[in-house]
Amino acid sequence: MTENELKFDGMSLLESKRQEYIVQVSLEVKPEQDSDTSGSEYEETSDMTEPAPIVSPDEDWQLVSNVESIKTLINIPNYYEMIMSKLNRQLKQDVRNNSKPLKEKLDTDWEFWDLIITDFHKVIQTDYESFRIHLSRGVPPSLRGMLWQLFSDAANDCLEEKYRKLLNEPSPHEKLIQRDLPRTFPKIDYFNTKEGQEKLFHVIKAYSLFDEQVGYCQGIHFLVGCLLLHMPEEAAFCVLVQMMTKYGLREQFTPKMDKLHERMFQFEQLLSIHLPQVHRHLDIQGVLPSMYASQWFMTLFAYRCPLDLVFGVFDVLLVEGADKMLNFALALIKKNEQIILSLEFESLLEFFNGHVFDVYKKNSSGFIEDAYSFNIPSRLLQKLSKRYSAQAAQQERLKCIEDDMKRENTELNEQYKSLRCAYKTLDVNYQNTVQELAQVKMLAITLNEENQKLKNELSATRYGILKIERGSEYQRELDALANANAQLVHTNSELQDRLTELETMMVELKLKHAEIESENKMIKKRFLLKII
Repeated sequence: MTENELKFDGMSLLESKRQEYIVQVSLEVKPEQDSDTSGSEYEETSDMTEPAPIVSPDEDWQLVSNVESIKTLINIPNYYEMIMSKLNRQLKQDVRNNSKPLKEKLDTDWEFWDLIITDFHKVIQTDYESFRIHLSRGVPPSLRGMLWQLFSDAANDCLEEKYRKLLNEPSPHEKLIQRDLPRTFPKIDYFNTKEGQEKLFHVIKAYSLFDEQVGYCQGIHFLVGCLLLHMPEEAAFCVLVQMMTKYGLREQFTPKMDKLHERMFQFEQLLSIHLPQVHRHLDIQGVLPSMYASQWFMTLFAYRCPLDLVFGVFDVLLVEGADKMLNFALALIKKNEQIILSLEFESLLEFFNGHVFDVYKKNSSGFIEDAYSFNIPSRLLQKLSKRYSAQAAQQERLKCIEDDMKRENTELNEQYKSLRCAYKTLDVNYQNTVQELAQVKMLAITLNEENQKLKNELSATRYGILKIERGSEYQRELDALANANAQLVHTNSELQDRLTELETMMVELKLKHAEIESENKMIKKRFLLKII
């Protein structure tokens, strides 16, 4: 890709013709009053280093989206003469009132910006360097809202109609959006009013329905807030859609935030290339880009950054593309290089969160010029993007392997617990069987002793029978003893059978116990191998 192609890569969105701009985006010029009336609708602050004035969206926005208002404009030169006439009257009025000269009005090249409005694409192609210089000096605040729409090619009647329809639909993210409203630019009076918060809520809610995959993500508040300070809510919605889609910001707000992680990786690599000493110091201190730069990229520097700097960032990004965020981040680091090198971990985090923008507080044009001073070829960004994708894919594979190992480990743990419970149950049964066997053996010994006694008595009885063969009583006693002996013999036989069964059971239980012990040892070995 050639250098010119790189310059105009961010301009490929702006292909509409001059007549389309005139019909869809135009300036509303109020009729001239008497010569003493000042052109208050074009007033700016006398100090260009201060933030641009905040205008209520229902006041004179300078921007008209309907076609009817264009009928008041006969042609562009007449419009330019009317602006200059109003500025001259304002200057005379300020001189009469001994007020500060309108230096910024005199320094602004209205003719050039009129040419930008008339044929933006042609100026970009023929006089890009001059446009960059004027962009560095600052976009006229009174034209900024219209120019942002022009730069982003956001004039879209279909989107505006879609926006109005979405306002009537409920969003599942409404509570989260409402919760974050008071945190958006709390020091700006407009967003502390009911009207300002309602418009902010409307645009964010409509986008959460427009792009359900993104839904709502913290950080969108600040983007929408900056847009609402310069244009009506319908136009802010259209510009937001363009920023998310054509400028590639959408992937920063998806659930995985892939683009944000990619930009963080690119920024860290660029920091090591352009500012190696700072990169080395931050690495030693353990301060990662995600600790301070993520909020820069998520909000386009709108979080805790002076508004005049934020508006300058928007000016450049809407012309050059979202990758210019990296230039602004590098410019901030370079401008604060000496301070960063002198601080350690906690002080660094405190500095990044509260004071990193102080060096540009009264030098918004310097912020843009410093950002332009970094030459970051698109090929390098593509190379870094591919490198990040490769690393992310490798990390994803490792994560899948780790998840598989964790899942298998969990399954083995469950098996181990199950076998352990079974082992405990068998061990209890084994102990009970051992006790029962011991009792049976004691009973068998007792029965053997009784049997021996009975045998002795039987022998004595038989001996008596030899002496008294005819005694009837002796015969009856002998019969009784014979019966008792027969019963004892039968009982003894049953006990012997029971003893045999118990011994057999004992052998089987010992075998099962040995098998379970062996299986338990095998599972422990597998478990230890998995852990290792």
